[in-house]
Amino acid sequence: DKHIGHNSNGRPQQAFLQDAATLHGSNNTERPEMKQTEDFLASEMNKLSAQERANALADVHCVGEELKETPEMIEKGLAEFQKAVEEAKNPVYEMACQQNRSYMEDPTLRLQFLRANFYDVGASVRKMMNLLECKAKYFGNDAVARDITLDDLNEEDMVMMLSGLCHIQDGRDRSGRVILYVFNRMLGKCRADTLIRVAYYVWVHIVVPIPEVGTKGAVAVFYDLSTPAGNQFPSAPGLHFVKETMQVAAALPIRNSAMHLCLKPSAALSDEILRFTMGYFSRYERVRTSLYFGSDLELRYHLQGRGIPTDTIPVDEDGNLVEDILNSWFYKHRNEEFDKFFWKEHSKPSPEYKEKVSAGGCQHEDTETTARNDATMKADGANKEKQHPAGKVEGVQPRDQDVMLGKGKSYQNHPGNIYFRTFLEKYLDDYDKSPRNKRPQVCTKLAHMLKSKGMRFIEQQELEVWVECDSKAAEKKISQLFRSLRKTKK
Repeated sequence: DKHIGHNSNGRPQQAFLQDAATLHGSNNTERPEMKQTEDFLASEMNKLSAQERANALADVHCVGEELKETPEMIEKGLAEFQKAVEEAKNPVYEMACQQNRSYMEDPTLRLQFLRANFYDVGASVRKMMNLLECKAKYFGNDAVARDITLDDLNEEDMVMMLSGLCHIQDGRDRSGRVILYVFNRMLGKCRADTLIRVAYYVWVHIVVPIPEVGTKGAVAVFYDLSTPAGNQFPSAPGLHFVKETMQVAAALPIRNSAMHLCLKPSAALSDEILRFTMGYFSRYERVRTSLYFGSDLELRYHLQGRGIPTDTIPVDEDGNLVEDILNSWFYKHRNEEFDKFFWKEHSKPSPEYKEKVSAGGCQHEDTETTARNDATMKADGANKEKQHPAGKVEGVQPRDQDVMLGKGKSYQNHPGNIYFRTFLEKYLDDYDKSPRNKRPQVCTKLAHMLKSKGMRFIEQQELEVWVECDSKAAEKKISQLFRSLRKTKK
């Protein structure tokens, strides 16, 4: 990579060279053998000049410099990018241009790839072509020339999204960079295509559009949730799984300007798998990787020393995921996406209706609810064009974090309902072990926990009216889902 040493800094170079010895797993905690991985990372570091090595360590320690752009650089980069894609004659790209040329030639899209590769046009175009091929494979040919939305993800994808597989930390590191976590608890338990669709959506449509990601890069943290008590997540991914997922990861328009591999002494991840995985990252990223072993408390100290704020790390000192903040990033983004696409997805509303919605007079509906309501109205002989009441609609406006009471896929696939099922699965064993006369108390406690997170249990009483249910209805819903989960488990 010709941009390994892209920046300079004011810290004495010798200080960074002394830090190099601690970059790749040299802490004293008892740990498994990772010789292949450590030798590979060390050999990559040894290929650098003294200045390049100092620059890499500066990025790891949050004192590096961001990408500096000029209007001339942007104009030249975009012109060369256009020339390169024309010469590439990639069939998937040409198909995408036939579908939506303006989307494919959007400077914002192309700059994402250029910035991720420090304006290396050849590398940027190759990444874009590779990502288009992956997009066609996992989302279909008709999706290559448009943004992927949550509507493109199926129920299994949504469960994975809210499973605790990944997390975007609230706040930034000391350099102002976005911090992304990947946890090992679901790796090996899911299909590669499910993981790829979720990762594509999170990275491409949530992380990459953040302005500072293009200039500063992002910080990636792989965090091992294994514990000495036996929570080892033994179903580690195999080489084929890693190869399929990392081929897509390598095509993403993002630059990891620091990577932290936080592993436990009892890590189930093998040296062979880790070395194989690292081979898919660029040398720029490999020399900015720290490999660290320790307890959860030691790992927190390690991340704190690398400029990551510990107050919003989604893992506590005992290695438990902090459920209250784990999926907050998703709900924030989901609400933003909903607001962005609401008027686009609905038939053109009148200015009067749009004004009522802005004032809280009518609730928004997701596209599945709209389709269901339209079908109902058609069956009743109503007009296809939805008629909204002239007065204010009483009730509440459904949110993504709400639990909708009802039957059918539109309810099951609602983000709040997916989280609700995932949340209760963790307490199924405790519920089953409780005496029958104590189970209502368990339901009451769980209902209170969910409501404390801001969730509501809502029910549609009329075509346009949603109301919030009382605690008794919430507890009944929890009890019903426990019975359903028990049947599935058997």
